Amino acid sequence: MTPGGKKKFSVIIVQGILICFCLNISSAMATEIKAFTITNIENELAFRYLFDEQTFFNASGEKTQQNTRPTFQEEYRINTNSYVFHPNLLSVELGGSLLFDQSSVETLDDENSNNEELTGFNARLDFLEQKPYPVSLFYDKQNPSVSVGLGGRFLQENIKYGVDMALLQPISPVQISLNAYRQTTSGEGFDQITDDELEHSEVRFFLPYGVGNHAQISYQINNRDSRSGNPDLTIEPRTTSTTSTYFDSKNLLGENNQGQLVNIMSYNTQEEFPKREELRINPVLNWQHSSKLASFYRLIFNDSEEESVEITQKSANGGVGYSGTNYNASMDIQAEDNQSTNLDYQGAGINYLISHDQMTSIGAIKLSYNGGVAYRDQVSDDTPFRIFGEEQEMSGTTPVTLNRDFIITDDINFPLEVWNTGRTQVYLEGLDYEVQVVGSQTQIQRLVNSNIADGQIVLVDYTYKTGGTFALDLSNNNYQIIWDPSRFYGMYIRYRESKQKLREGSSSNPLNSINSLTYGIRADRPLLNGINFGGEAYFEDHEEDINSYTQLNYNAYIELPLPRLTSLRLSGRRQETINEELVDADGNVDPNTAGNVDLTAYVMRLRSRPWLRTQLSFESSYETDTGGIQDRTQRIQRMQLSWSYRQLSLVTDAHFSSEEQDDVVRERWAIKFILRRVF
Repeated sequence: MTPGGKKKFSVIIVQGILICFCLNISSAMATEIKAFTITNIENELAFRYLFDEQTFFNASGEKTQQNTRPTFQEEYRINTNSYVFHPNLLSVELGGSLLFDQSSVETLDDENSNNEELTGFNARLDFLEQKPYPVSLFYDKQNPSVSVGLGGRFLQENIKYGVDMALLQPISPVQISLNAYRQTTSGEGFDQITDDELEHSEVRFFLPYGVGNHAQISYQINNRDSRSGNPDLTIEPRTTSTTSTYFDSKNLLGENNQGQLVNIMSYNTQEEFPKREELRINPVLNWQHSSKLASFYRLIFNDSEEESVEITQKSANGGVGYSGTNYNASMDIQAEDNQSTNLDYQGAGINYLISHDQMTSIGAIKLSYNGGVAYRDQVSDDTPFRIFGEEQEMSGTTPVTLNRDFIITDDINFPLEVWNTGRTQVYLEGLDYEVQVVGSQTQIQRLVNSNIADGQIVLVDYTYKTGGTFALDLSNNNYQIIWDPSRFYGMYIRYRESKQKLREGSSSNPLNSINSLTYGIRADRPLLNGINFGGEAYFEDHEEDINSYTQLNYNAYIELPLPRLTSLRLSGRRQETINEELVDADGNVDPNTAGNVDLTAYVMRLRSRPWLRTQLSFESSYETDTGGIQDRTQRIQRMQLSWSYRQLSLVTDAHFSSEEQDDVVRERWAIKFILRRVF
């Protein structure tokens, strides 16, 4: 935080305090005055045991790395509510906590223990809550145990303090509110260090008028210093400053408020990488003409600059929809004009949908059709286009597909980079993740021994090929027939046709027309004594110019009631995906190629109330995929038990996960035990 920022922040808080004590408080003391009154006291005593262990094995079963962290915690918390002289003058919330934390860290080579006495404190002073000029000061310091990924957790210190102020009617016809705070977060676990500072300030003007109408504008400043990341990698501190101006309004139109006009505008800037400036304007009009007929009209204007990439997007679309007893229909028209660095394109199109439901002597039948036609005229010098900060969640070792097609993955001048959300660390291909290309799509896959935590959200920067200068006609036709001979069973057929036809020029990216046929059956059938079973099976034959494939999916489940208010659910899933381009002349399929899937998964869930005031749940899952480049297997077991009697409660949670990828195995144990008494 810069010295100038600290000074401005201190001035805001001092001004808030002076305003509070300079206000007229005579009416607040019109009733009986008491110097100080406590209205409520809450106490809590908690005992916790937390255990976290992760172990890595090589192909021969030998341990290559192990980290173990057992923790005992005893915590006492107290929270009070009170007021000074009068509740409408000054209401006070004060609280505190004392946490004794005994933890140790054990590795294959070393062992270290640590004992800490941590104090927490929270305070909130609300001045003149019932007046049109309320002011609040707050301070909060806590030491929570936070979860990381599927099973990890560590102790964290959070400190937040600031001020809330407002001017309301009748003093000000426009409601004015000010919020400013400073927040610091710090803590360290096996695979995550948190060290962030945030300065936030916001002023908001809100004007309600008429019935259900309003307009508001806000201005916000955020300055963040981050030194968070994985402790096994070098952390580069990052400072980020952003400003945001936001306006929105809502107006109800028509005698019966059947129309609604919403205007949204925003202007955002970011000074550090990626340097960004963006203006958005988006008015929307929705109109309900009758109980069955509605329409909408939307304009979009976006003007942005991100690093060296400038984008101006203008589009308009409107449509009408009809909803009847057995029929539904809609149609919308859209047009867009996009101009950006090295890439300009214009397009327009129309989309339509109609569906019909009918009960017959052989069951319910639903027929639906949706389609559209469009054109796209593009002018580009074929210079690759850069994307910054696409968010993706890395769950397990399941590959995730990036949003754009034709991404460049083999040119050092246009690197694909994966960052943590604070951009303090960039991950390494081959060590933390793998890149796979399937047809026109690109996937990234987290590795078992990765520095990317399971379930972590990452930012992906990449460059994709624009395709050059060309004019293209597009058409889509989608048909669906659903037949439900009873409410327990159903069958369906879907056909999709998407065509791309070059009208002018030449695209450096191949065109990709698609024909896809899917048919399947489903069942959800209750039996006697509370037993339910069901499932679905479908086959898809997907033909396209770039990457044709066939896919077969099965899933099934059964739910069984057991004694002592217990229920058991068993489910299984099977998926096979074969890319036709990976089949040789003799019809043999390469079983270890990106894009192929040979997946089997099982899940068991048990829920029970074995004793009074007790809830028990157990879940076990298994998933393996041997169709891709690397075989991967994941096993998860989790048991949870909770019990409560009046103010006494007990919560236990035990979690085990195992990830295997080729010759690397990662196992993780996490246990939580909490005994709590509220007074």
